[in-house]
Amino acid sequence: MLVAGGTVRPVAAQSEAELAWDNVPLADALYEFAEATGLELVFALRLVEDVRVSGRYQVTDDPDRALQYILRETGVRAERIRAGQYVLIQEPLNVAFVDDPDAFTGTLEGRVVDAETGEPLWGAHVWLVDLGLGDVASEAGAFAVPRLPTGRYVVRVSHVGYRPVRLELDVFPESARLPPTIRLRERTLESTAADVVAGPEAAGPLPGMTDLGARQAAAIPYALGEGDLAATLSWLPGLSRTGGASGALVVRGADPHRTRYVRDGVPLYEPWHAFGLFSAFQPEALARVRFHRGSLPAPLGGGLAAVLDVETTDALDGDTVRTAALGAVAGRLVADVPLGDRAGVHLGLRRSTLGVLLAPSLRPEGGAWVLDPTGGHRFDDALRPDVAFADAELKLSARLGGSARVDVSGTLGADDVEADLPGTDPFPGGQLDFGWRTHTLSARLRALSGSRTFVTALAYRSGHAAFEDRTATPLPFRVDQGLVETGASVDIDYFQSLRHQVRGGVQVAARSLDGEIAGNRTEADRQSGGEAALYVMDTWRPSDAWQIQPGLRGEVVWGRGQIAEAVLSPRLFARWTPDDDRLVVRGGVSRQTQAVHRLRGLAGGRYDLAASRWLLSDRRVPLSSAWQVGLGAEWAPTRRAAVSADVYGRWSRGLLEPAPRFEVDPGVGVPDLLARFPAHEGRATGIEVAGRYDLDAWTLGVSGALARAEVRPEAVSVEAEQSGWRASRYDRPVTVGLLAQRRGGWLTGSVRLDVESGLARPDGVREGVEVRTSAAVGAVRRAFGIEWRALAQATARPFAPDTIAPGVPEAGFPLAADARGLPAFPIVSLSARW
Repeated sequence: MLVAGGTVRPVAAQSEAELAWDNVPLADALYEFAEATGLELVFALRLVEDVRVSGRYQVTDDPDRALQYILRETGVRAERIRAGQYVLIQEPLNVAFVDDPDAFTGTLEGRVVDAETGEPLWGAHVWLVDLGLGDVASEAGAFAVPRLPTGRYVVRVSHVGYRPVRLELDVFPESARLPPTIRLRERTLESTAADVVAGPEAAGPLPGMTDLGARQAAAIPYALGEGDLAATLSWLPGLSRTGGASGALVVRGADPHRTRYVRDGVPLYEPWHAFGLFSAFQPEALARVRFHRGSLPAPLGGGLAAVLDVETTDALDGDTVRTAALGAVAGRLVADVPLGDRAGVHLGLRRSTLGVLLAPSLRPEGGAWVLDPTGGHRFDDALRPDVAFADAELKLSARLGGSARVDVSGTLGADDVEADLPGTDPFPGGQLDFGWRTHTLSARLRALSGSRTFVTALAYRSGHAAFEDRTATPLPFRVDQGLVETGASVDIDYFQSLRHQVRGGVQVAARSLDGEIAGNRTEADRQSGGEAALYVMDTWRPSDAWQIQPGLRGEVVWGRGQIAEAVLSPRLFARWTPDDDRLVVRGGVSRQTQAVHRLRGLAGGRYDLAASRWLLSDRRVPLSSAWQVGLGAEWAPTRRAAVSADVYGRWSRGLLEPAPRFEVDPGVGVPDLLARFPAHEGRATGIEVAGRYDLDAWTLGVSGALARAEVRPEAVSVEAEQSGWRASRYDRPVTVGLLAQRRGGWLTGSVRLDVESGLARPDGVREGVEVRTSAAVGAVRRAFGIEWRALAQATARPFAPDTIAPGVPEAGFPLAADARGLPAFPIVSLSARW
């Protein structure tokens, strides 16, 4: 057919009171319906050919609902573009773990370059012919038109001095193909020169970086009927949770505190609720998530294993969605509200509902009190503690002139556990009160200076405090400890040319520890220190296919008023992309440091999650450091299939790990702590693979890793039985994940299987293989101008680790999280978006 698509516009409203169709072509029904209702429908004729429908429409019917009724069971979906206008699309086929309205939309993106030289064409105009929408290419030639309904679009690309082209591009929520490169040929034309507009982000993905938008963070994988960022990332190969299906995020076998979390440029310590049941990030509040694992670029520091960089939504950037949700675990609200054309406010609130439908439980086991936040086990004899958590976030944004903006933001988070413990031997009765608090406060200025320089200035305060009041021990006592970091940074991006972007900056952070144990302070509970860093990085594109990024980071660490250590950390990245954009090969090497240690001891033969301590690096406490190297590739051989593979290595020093013979004793100073947590060196290697295949309505996915993470003491005086390499506490040699999902109309179903090697116990014995199965059913409906979403999810563990190691001495007072996983009964949540 010469006509690839059509636009139905009303020419005159029909006077008939009713329209009826009986097995008529869908195109004919749509034409009649558009004329009768005044709606504008845009669709491709090939989409509706050979499709026939039956039904009727009365003038008193709601046109929106009537349109959805006409399209039922046709495989075609109507997406609202603006009032009175719809685009008809085919049901998406390649959405994984999706129950979110944004899953039906995607981003039309690509790059525009000179056909002869490969130079990116800044300012190229990209126009969607059928919709009257468009975008302008950035300094890297990149363009992105977000939140488009999935389907195929006619696009016109033009630039002054070049011949325009007209082509068709597909939009999917998660495309197997990499963004296309569009090459324009020169056409002689006299025009004025165009200046380069600077921006803070480098072009293209960095090696080892995963870039997620708000849709992916909110829609794929789920946890207890809620979207959660940690559950999303745990699907990636090489990532897991401390408790298997829940807990803090583990990156390539490293302790969770060796991953640094950054929110709107501010470091966030321990961003977890209910011992890792949920992260502190609400998925609808995330505008961008960048996850760097392995080698890090020069601007990033403070994380030995990974850095998770999160940017929240912003009304100034067009985010105006409001979401309210209520589930068995929490109720929450997220809103972005514009305040005129030059200001906006972002608000997020969440409060736990644990104890309403789910009853948390507490039980004595192997010398520890074990907490199950969901109450999924042993309902007959479990204690009933009060478990509550909450968080709030607020960001005010304003434009200053035409080239600057300022953001002032703050967050609060709190967790509390209270219980009355019975007096059963060997556990004396009494009260247990445990909790922690987090907070951040920041101001950030981003401004364009001239035509080539972009400046970002940030000042912040971030803190984490924990307390534990125990009367259920032979010697009752209270433990308090707080960590506060106050810092500032200035980052400058200078665009020397279209092929060179130089980034430099200075970062300063001062930290303090303050606390007490049973009313007494030890030297370990009153520390001060900090670090200052200076870095430079050059992003160089010698050709269209190559990107090379050398960098150098210098750091000075001090503690107790003295300089402890000065280090230089070189970093080098490379990325190669052939002309067809279906293959990306990347590699990198870097040295990284971390000056903050979190010590988790042993309790009842397990690694305790509650009784933990912080230490700051100084002349006695070592600075942790690591060398990391990685090489990976991503390949999309067809439009339906995509695969990736990565190999990596990590060598670390200065890791404070517990000596197996010691139990938790919080009332000690630094020398005793270093004896109980001696410095270790570590090594980790692995290979990670992932793949996805889209087959009609099905999406099939697989991820897996073969890896080892080991530690050993650095000191030669350590006892002989401790001197060799041993598996680290979160080492999982083999992990495999399988996914199958099928979408059908408004209902979605998905199943997932995870198989992981058991964790190593402190006594050297490895637990059994862990197997988890999960299933979810989601539904999306629109009523009263609101989009309603419901999700029912169940998780089961047919094979779970033993709860305690044999022969463990009784401790009687620590608090640990349940190691057996989530309950198997379905958990339901309901949310509304408008």
